[in-house]
Amino acid sequence: MARLVKVGAGGGEIDWHDALKDLRADDVLLLEPGFYEMPPDILLSDITIKGTGNLPEETTILGYLNLAADSQFVNLENLCINTNDDSNSLFVPAEANTYLTLRNCLVKGYGNDTAVLAANGKVTLELYSTVILNGSVSLFADSDFRLEMNDSSIENIAEDFSALALEGHGTAIISNSRIYGSIDTFTKSNVELDLNNSVVDTMLLQGQVWLNMLNSKILSHDDTSLYITDESWVNIIASNFEGGIYLDKKPSVIIQNSRISRLVAVNDTQITLINTIILNHADFQDNAKCNVRRSTFNGGNEYQYFLALSDHAQLEGHDLILNSNGADLAVKDWAKMHASVLATSDESILVECSRDAKVQILGMKWTTRKN
Repeated sequence: MARLVKVGAGGGEIDWHDALKDLRADDVLLLEPGFYEMPPDILLSDITIKGTGNLPEETTILGYLNLAADSQFVNLENLCINTNDDSNSLFVPAEANTYLTLRNCLVKGYGNDTAVLAANGKVTLELYSTVILNGSVSLFADSDFRLEMNDSSIENIAEDFSALALEGHGTAIISNSRIYGSIDTFTKSNVELDLNNSVVDTMLLQGQVWLNMLNSKILSHDDTSLYITDESWVNIIASNFEGGIYLDKKPSVIIQNSRISRLVAVNDTQITLINTIILNHADFQDNAKCNVRRSTFNGGNEYQYFLALSDHAQLEGHDLILNSNGADLAVKDWAKMHASVLATSDESILVECSRDAKVQILGMKWTTRKN
């Protein structure tokens, strides 16, 4: 039967270190506001620790927390965990088969390349109304994970490292959250990533990835703010990209009702655009194939072409809106473009095309310049 253990310095409460020496399965430790130092040799197993202050910072655990290999669950609520060395603030071992839940917590890392929350083994990780500071959440290569993150944030100040690293295989569901930094998968990753109503700086997706992105934003202005490579399956709806999307190797991509600054697709990319706006530039190369419905291609002042196809790339479009803004359209090498135009701001556009390229544009006036 679960015990409620009141921990503090007042009457009727027991000392923190005495409580740790007498831990039992299913214990609920209720910590009064204050500072508690976690001994490094303690392994947490089947326990709930709650702070009783008004804010997480009022109840601070100094040090780092390690889960036991045989732990079935650890719940942390209304706590601040402050780690002042380069240890993981929270560590799940490779032998684990466990649940780790954080509710209304603040976890402060040391601020270097060490993961604040490092998970291995089989783990269900739940972050609710929780803030991860000065480091990353990393699910390593041997992890079998399910991550649920809601109303939470991760802020990694180490610029060359991920804020959220998904290296193993599993499912990550991120909702109503903010990632300051990058979400990364890796060449051996096998991940389903659901991003809902959330904001991320950048994303790099490698390996086998299923991405579902709904009503979310990527804020970086880089050409590769969203870089997708290897064998990925992507469904993006009602999302906004301040920078560029770069698609490489063999991704299959559907983008609907979204706004994108720049789009580049190379190699064997297959992409469908529906009711989507490209604000500055789109470029399809190699064997990329694009099917477009009711979408807009605009030209930006800094680009020679607002839309470019080269090599063996193909584009089939219906009911397009073309606004060149002074830029040209290019169909080079053996590329093919067949499109119908619903509206345009141009009286005529210039199409720069190669001898072997094939171009057919219906619904507007256009002229060719052979090269």
